[in-house]
Amino acid sequence: MTATRVCGSLTALALAFAAFATPQAWPLEGERIVFGGATADNVMSLYVTTPEGATFEPLTPHTPQHAMNEYPAWSHDGRTIAYSATPNWEPERLYLMDADGSNVRPISDGPGDWVPTWSPHDDAIAFSSGRNGPQRSSVYVADLDTGAQTRLTTLNTVASQPSWRPGGGAIAYVSDREGFSDLHIMDEQGRHLIQLTDTETSDTTPTWHPREGLIAFASWDTVLEDGDVSGDIHTIRDDGSGERRVTDHPAWDYDPQWSPNGAQILFTSRRDGLPALFITDPNGRKIQRVTDERFVQVWGSSWFDAKFPRSVSPIGRHAATWGWLKRLRASAP
Repeated sequence: MTATRVCGSLTALALAFAAFATPQAWPLEGERIVFGGATADNVMSLYVTTPEGATFEPLTPHTPQHAMNEYPAWSHDGRTIAYSATPNWEPERLYLMDADGSNVRPISDGPGDWVPTWSPHDDAIAFSSGRNGPQRSSVYVADLDTGAQTRLTTLNTVASQPSWRPGGGAIAYVSDREGFSDLHIMDEQGRHLIQLTDTETSDTTPTWHPREGLIAFASWDTVLEDGDVSGDIHTIRDDGSGERRVTDHPAWDYDPQWSPNGAQILFTSRRDGLPALFITDPNGRKIQRVTDERFVQVWGSSWFDAKFPRSVSPIGRHAATWGWLKRLRASAP
């Protein structure tokens, strides 16, 4: 594992971003979904909406200088959003913003940092990074107190798309250590615990249930007549048992996210043509569309409701969890 510190030069990027970020009037109460989207006229931004898709409000600037804003993730208290972006065509890095779109600040060095996931106490973020070169994607953790960035996974495997267990103690991720993209779980020190799936297809984008030991993911397991691959949403227990298919559609269903109460799954699908957001129950019986026809692309989503705060680890876990990280920084050259 290695540790680095966020460069001071990122301050300039934050100032450039903040110059375009105007606080929005979205209330903190109530359910809301944030997602990365692109409209037909090539406006790319983070948008916030309701589960019903009642309104769509941009949170990030949509000028040519801010081309990509994607893979947002609400903090547990709903006050902050982590996301990846390429301001001024700089390499992709991670940023934080307040829930109204203000106070944008960088938290990673890049390049190729994406898919952030919050620690239970909102004091750290795990993410995918391509900073070690092509085909060398790794999972890193950024300590928000100190700015240190620590690689958790080894460089001899491609690892990406982490999801931190809401109660702490484990991170689900995608790895090709067996030659195919399968789901794995490691502890917060990067030690491999279990391989959840083992198929000759691709299993991607794991996401933990807010309170149960259940993980939703996309499985690309059906080859269509034209040679394309169909993706569907599945769930599996965090011990590798009880895998179930949720959706069953010839189009792409992928990138699931649990609702705050764990009763529904938000996902991206091409079942109506272009990528759009949909909501389903865990049995796949009732499916509701969220985004409308103005959006032609979706890059990541996250769902928050103040009435259903995500569970956090017990008091005292914080010191045990991050003590290893502080010792690692002290011994790093």
